[in-house]
Amino acid sequence: MSLTTSVVIPVFNGAATIENALSSIINQTRPPQEVIVVNDWSTDTTEDVVARIATSSPIPIRLINNEQNLGPGLSRNAGWAQATGDLIAFLDADDAWHPQKLEIQIPAMENDPQLVLSCHDRTVGLQPHWAHINSATVTWRSYEFRDFITRNRCATPSVIVRRNLTERFSPDLRFSEDYFLWLTITHRHGAVRFATHPLVHCTNPAYGGGGLSGNLWLMFRGEARAMRLLRQSKSLSLLQYGGVLFWITSKFVVRIVDHLLLRGRIQTVSESR
Repeated sequence: MSLTTSVVIPVFNGAATIENALSSIINQTRPPQEVIVVNDWSTDTTEDVVARIATSSPIPIRLINNEQNLGPGLSRNAGWAQATGDLIAFLDADDAWHPQKLEIQIPAMENDPQLVLSCHDRTVGLQPHWAHINSATVTWRSYEFRDFITRNRCATPSVIVRRNLTERFSPDLRFSEDYFLWLTITHRHGAVRFATHPLVHCTNPAYGGGGLSGNLWLMFRGEARAMRLLRQSKSLSLLQYGGVLFWITSKFVVRIVDHLLLRGRIQTVSESR
């Protein structure tokens, strides 16, 4: 069964990066059916850049303009609501896909009608040189709800979900809204599949970067809020909830220390020059 795909990109002031993201979609070996760019109240020339690219794109590119800044989660929901493909693939405006991303990932969804979400590894940092991948060599892992409790296994630009899922990004979360959605989906629908090949390049690391993940305190609060919502829905037992809070608090402390040590090393190197 051949499945069609809609790509959803939320963007806020992404005029400098959105063209690279869109090019990585246009150059897919298995093109999607459409691209939906959700302009989240940008104040730069994002809208003009997207409109220019859309005029010559072989793939239909639709632009949705939010009437206020909603954040990435609700912007993705807005694009999801307008999508017509069987599958929804997410990409961020400052990231880029491997040319074979959809070619490799979509068959996993086609071959297993019960699989509602798939994702894959990523690269971070300098723009990679993408090499051709023999899809037969790609290895896949299965991650269940219990695997996601310890940490987020899926970077959002790596995720493909089925459009007919009723779950959405939570309006109650500005941070970790993606993590909460993957937790909810795996709790309700079972395991997801993860390809160990990096099929997306992300500008920001998992934490400590310049984007949303750069604010460690708000990221920690988002994770804690997500776990509290899971507890309220009885997806976590009281014992599990206590253990998870201890775990994410420990991670937060380690990240703060790591961030401070890294900043100290950078400052030392700068002063020695």
